Amino acid sequence: MGETATPCPFCGAQDTDKRSDFGTSLMVSLHYCRRCRSYFEAIKWSERAEKLDLPAFLDQPRR
Repeated sequence: MGETATPCPFCGAQDTDKRSDFGTSLMVSLHYCRRCRSYFEAIKWSERAEKLDLPAFLDQPRR
């Protein structure tokens, strides 16, 4: 588990976990806060990029 927790924007807790690599768009990931029991999205920045579980059609080079 080498990733750092994304802080909850509602209560500030660090007790969160990532539920999905993608949220309502490709640029956000879906997270859950165990403290306030809220789901939230976090923007994925390039310096925090991690190996994403991309669908096969997105992972292939364009021709």
